Amino acid sequence: MTRMWMIKPECLCRNHLLGEHKELHQLIGSILANKSIKGHLEKGQVEVHNIKSRHEELVKEMKKRGYNHKSPLKKFKAFNAGKINIIENYNELERRCEKCRELIKTKK
Repeated sequence: MTRMWMIKPECLCRNHLLGEHKELHQLIGSILANKSIKGHLEKGQVEVHNIKSRHEELVKEMKKRGYNHKSPLKKFKAFNAGKINIIENYNELERRCEKCRELIKTKK
């Protein structure tokens, strides 16, 4: 599932940080291939207009943790689409992931 959590990157465990990063690249691949992302937009899972800035935030956190980043974003034309409920995403990650729950508790 392609998803942008849009919560503070320091609140994401390693798996969710790297997973969201990977999914941003997949999302751009879909956009460039003219594949529909309508379902992700309708479910509130992506904000196309924030892909570039979110990628920069995630990369900054990855480097802060000592991870090696070698995957710049492909160029694409961003457009205003999608709205993510960040509060719901914090709640979902706290429910779903013990490591994120601990990070959220200390960093939020």
